[in-house]
Amino acid sequence: MASMYISALTTALLLGGSHAVSAYDTLSTWSPTAVPYTGQCGSIAADLGPGLSTNATIVLPGNSSFEALEIRSSSPRIQPTFTAIVEVATEEDIQQTIRYADRCDIPFLAVAGGHGWQSTINNANGAIQINMRKMQQIELESSGTLVRIGGGVLQRHLTQTLYSLGKQAVTGLCECTSIIGPLLGGGHSVLQGFHGFVSDNLLSARVVLANGTAVTASATEHPDLFWALRGAGHNFGIVASFEVKAYDLPKTNWTIVSIVYTQDKLEEFIDALNEVDNEGDHVPELVLAGAITRIAAFDTVYPVVAYQLSYLGTADEVEPYVARFRQAGPISVTTAENVAYNDYYIATSNGYNQTTCEEDNNISGYAISLRKYNKAAVRQTFGYFSNLTADARYNTSVWLLESYGSRGVWAQNYSATAVAPAERNLPVLTVPITWWAGNSTEAREKAETYGKLMRAALAAGDQETSSTSHVYLNYAIGDESREQVYGAEPLPRLQALKKRYDPANKFGFYMPLV
Repeated sequence: MASMYISALTTALLLGGSHAVSAYDTLSTWSPTAVPYTGQCGSIAADLGPGLSTNATIVLPGNSSFEALEIRSSSPRIQPTFTAIVEVATEEDIQQTIRYADRCDIPFLAVAGGHGWQSTINNANGAIQINMRKMQQIELESSGTLVRIGGGVLQRHLTQTLYSLGKQAVTGLCECTSIIGPLLGGGHSVLQGFHGFVSDNLLSARVVLANGTAVTASATEHPDLFWALRGAGHNFGIVASFEVKAYDLPKTNWTIVSIVYTQDKLEEFIDALNEVDNEGDHVPELVLAGAITRIAAFDTVYPVVAYQLSYLGTADEVEPYVARFRQAGPISVTTAENVAYNDYYIATSNGYNQTTCEEDNNISGYAISLRKYNKAAVRQTFGYFSNLTADARYNTSVWLLESYGSRGVWAQNYSATAVAPAERNLPVLTVPITWWAGNSTEAREKAETYGKLMRAALAAGDQETSSTSHVYLNYAIGDESREQVYGAEPLPRLQALKKRYDPANKFGFYMPLV
């Protein structure tokens, strides 16, 4: 039975069908011996260009599109300088580019959504950018339970495409991020209460390794690499294409209740939030997420709490949860009913053209995972956030308060992925995110100082986790210890696999393992 195709490009590009299958695919063990690139280290256009597919493009500094391809959502704080940008279109293009870079001793960095804010990315200065955005292929298998995705697909593209087919997949939280980027770090999702993290839904991946070899990683092929990809995958290769589980769209739509509190109700709000969240143990239909931010329409002096309860069901069904939040004394409660899943991310201010996805702004976030909120710690952190955002340079900043539900996460086999156990066991994901424009060192240092103060206050308030202060990999800022991010339990195995698959640490710019 024929598959359903949603792509202007051929399935051969997605599956890597046009390349010769490497002998490594048939071996039980993998050797890091590189396949030499046959070109010379002169002009990248002359030496690499002939080996690329017809749809690939090499963009050099001075080209009118070079600057636009360099811009990140986290610029200019995170802005590695590139010597060239290769817009790859096939798996073979990635292989050829890596082999060229290896032969010429040039670093490289894969870019899809461009949303990473780890300071370690700046170490890629002088690199070749391997731009994945031409690899936009999506193929829903005829069974309807599996979707094959190109390595450059963004969340908006996948969500809208699958929705048109009556399907959905577990993806990240923001329309402008890639699918694969958050997945490789675990991947929180509004659907995780049902199906686990994004990484729990990965079935297989075509991965280009440090020597340019392409392999399939799955439960049966290179299972050790497959384990590592799901939780620490940025350190092991470039995912050219991958397969994830697809699910039928539910018969009901979402109800989204938006609630606003002024700062004098902060403690009452936290009591309500802790009670309803119940340390992550609530029905998967309920998603709790929002932010503390400045909204002049409600308060011209202090930030306010702008929170949302999303429920896969009707307004009547979510009202028992909303009622507890009403008791905390909000100044505004509004309800949006019958929100379709393809509109959900816009309705929750995570849309492609909304603030979260704006480019060319500095982003600095100091995340921490918690079991529940401590009121005194939240009040102290609020004071820091209020002081910082009173400075007009930072007044669009947000302090995210996210609790997506844990039942589906807890139901997974913890040992099947490299996701840190603490990430599964600590249901509260919170991160004060500072936005500001420009290249001022003073502005950056002020944001960093306050970020550290806020994270330390939140950590000290959670006695169960203050000694470990676990930080979600995809929200890490770059100054955390490896144990904090990857977990003390998976780390030794990850580092052993790193030595085997990437001994020269070619993939060492996104929270490096070594």
